[in-house]
Amino acid sequence: MRMLIRNIPCFLLFTLLSSGSMAQTVTPSSVSINGNTLQAKLQVTTLIEVDLVVEFEKSVGLNADNINISATLSDVNASNITNRLSSADIKVIPTFPVIISISPKADAGFAFEGLASVEIYTKSVDYNTAMPARIFRSHANSNFEDITSMISAGSIRARGNTGSFSDFMLLLDERNNADVIDDTFSQLNQLVSQYNNHISATLAITIQTGISALQQALLMTDYTAALEVVEELIIVTENASGEQLSNVWRSSNDLVNMQGELLTRLRTLKYSLRVI
Repeated sequence: MRMLIRNIPCFLLFTLLSSGSMAQTVTPSSVSINGNTLQAKLQVTTLIEVDLVVEFEKSVGLNADNINISATLSDVNASNITNRLSSADIKVIPTFPVIISISPKADAGFAFEGLASVEIYTKSVDYNTAMPARIFRSHANSNFEDITSMISAGSIRARGNTGSFSDFMLLLDERNNADVIDDTFSQLNQLVSQYNNHISATLAITIQTGISALQQALLMTDYTAALEVVEELIIVTENASGEQLSNVWRSSNDLVNMQGELLTRLRTLKYSLRVI
């Protein structure tokens, strides 16, 4: 038996060992706070360690006692993951079927303004530019959506943005790049339509004009022009005041952080347009 195991590739051995096991959840072995930055280390198994970094532009009540963090090692084919993947071309990384959950306690008084960034680093995945890995998030068990703003090669380091909190995963996205861009644009357009009342009338006109220009550029597959429009929209959104654009999320989850959510989709579009 030992000889047989020794001849099995590491990624296949891990899949065999985990595919029939029950999900297991761990909490951080360490958490540190420095200003508006939270760092946590999670030892999921003897083979899987995760370094998590969450950065805020401005936060209130940020301390280890106010935020629940966990990592769950799940079955590669577990329905709690596969049912939340919007495409057959979005897949679990066989050696890293890990869901990282960040959930500020509802009554803890934690809040932040604007954009938060979430960075996941692990040595358990060897990333190269041919590997279509991205970072996704899922809120309240909804479908996982791409929030990637950076992926670096080697032991994988992936960064994404968010205006709210829930579950995060590294996933393989084998969709056509144009489909990835169209999907993120669709999410952007839907967000603006659904929460238009959280944008001042004047700013809404500017944002909608930009979205229309972006849609036209994408229809023409003019990705250079599309990238220019996205960069302009990012500047407009970043410079908007709280009176022009709602920009606060709090742990009671009763506010819409439009600035953070808009920037999340815009920065993901920027990443996708730069790598297409």
